[in-house]
Amino acid sequence: MSAIQIELPEPVRQRAAQLAQQQSMSLDRLMVVALVEKLAAVFPDETMEERARRDTRRGFDEFMQGVPDVEPPDFDQLPSGFKTWK
Repeated sequence: MSAIQIELPEPVRQRAAQLAQQQSMSLDRLMVVALVEKLAAVFPDETMEERARRDTRRGFDEFMQGVPDVEPPDFDQLPSGFKTWK
């Protein structure tokens, strides 16, 4: 790894530190995650792009046939009042 130094406006640093604490990670780690996410959005993975081009709705439907139609465990439930886009 290499080290860099950046200057952040104090409100940005404070919000980033708060988020890092909420996510149980260091501020350095949060910065790395944020940068990797941004780079992935700007420079998409060509392998995934190729797989998406080859995909079909039929293939998706066949895959989904193997997924059991059961309620998720309690820890994986959506919060009450959550609205879906259906």
